[in-house]
Amino acid sequence: MRIALIASSLRLAGAEKQFSYMARALSKAEIDSHVFYLGAGDYYHTVLTEAGIPVRQIFNPGKSFLMLIRLIRELAALKPDVVLASQFGDLIFAGFAGRISRSLVLGGVRSDGFYEVRTSGRRSSLMLKFSHGLIANSHRAKANLASLGIKPQKIAVMPNVIDLADFDQKMTKPFAIGALANRIPVTAIGSLQNCKRFDRFLDGLALARRREPALFGLIAGEDLGEKPALETRAKALGLLPGNIEFLGAYEHVPSLLAHSRLLVSSSEYEGFPNVILEAMSARLPVLTTPTGDAARIVKDGATGFVLRPDDPQAMADCILNLVRNPALAQRMGEAGRKQVEEDYNITSLAPRLLSIISEFARIQGKRFVAQSQSVRVSGFHGASDTSKSSCIEPAGSVPFQRLAGTLAQPIRKAERLEKSPT
Repeated sequence: MRIALIASSLRLAGAEKQFSYMARALSKAEIDSHVFYLGAGDYYHTVLTEAGIPVRQIFNPGKSFLMLIRLIRELAALKPDVVLASQFGDLIFAGFAGRISRSLVLGGVRSDGFYEVRTSGRRSSLMLKFSHGLIANSHRAKANLASLGIKPQKIAVMPNVIDLADFDQKMTKPFAIGALANRIPVTAIGSLQNCKRFDRFLDGLALARRREPALFGLIAGEDLGEKPALETRAKALGLLPGNIEFLGAYEHVPSLLAHSRLLVSSSEYEGFPNVILEAMSARLPVLTTPTGDAARIVKDGATGFVLRPDDPQAMADCILNLVRNPALAQRMGEAGRKQVEEDYNITSLAPRLLSIISEFARIQGKRFVAQSQSVRVSGFHGASDTSKSSCIEPAGSVPFQRLAGTLAQPIRKAERLEKSPT
């Protein structure tokens, strides 16, 4: 079986990290996978290359049609059985090229589903038609997409994972911010954009500092336009200068978390927040708004606290409760780490992903067989001919039903790798 993985962004961000994990997991499981990158050199481009995973770059600035033609030619030569788009927006390229190559086309959903459809505008209906299935990282996204009329069987849920061995190694790297001396660091992580609602974090932190002046805020993430407004708010709240620091795009998140006391996630909407997994991996308690699947991941009262979205006083109370009760914070942190080890370790990624692909292939095989039988019975040779021809042979001359069968052995192998010591 051959898989083409397609991404238009490999910047230092959560969705791109999960794409990198997918490529690495498939490579380790010895799946014939090929990465196509429709962008300029970014962080995870280097990560993949250094991991020994070849990346075929297709990038012509301002010439989207030329890029599409190049991708179509690449896939026509490769003949992949599966084309997997990293994010929903990538389906505008991957979906069309994948259909032409007669591949099983799947697209990733990394936010809450509503975001993907809203930002894609009129193109979203076309992209949904291109894809045979969607792989969402949260149950919330699946429910939201289903509410828009997308059939639930077209949406699979595959939660995010984390490479604990790599994370643990990176936690030991030096971390030095002079302002932290004799301070209690409270951290928030994410790109500086409106949906992350760091203003909530600032409000809660400012209230908590009235009772615990040693608290110090850290915000790590690339500025996508919100930093000036956040700095203005921080100054008005007395957090700037001297009581908070904006770190910008920050590569050493594990080390940052290793030197933090807790994490606050205050987003307006999310799918599955990567940063929550990272904080739990670092044995930190987590405060989070109930956005996306955050309330599924964080067990309220056990691994952290789930907050009401706009209640800065409750956030301040929870911050103070944790920094003043180190035994409680430690207990929550250990429980969170155990949960990540059991449910979200990267070792489970390959068998989960291959099982999802197999199920989508099985569903499509049954659907196309039913359509072709309907065509033969009715004797109609109009628009249904496209469905009839589509079921004859996906890429690599492997019909979808047979593709589902060929995945059984790779899935078993990936499951053995999951259980074996790293």
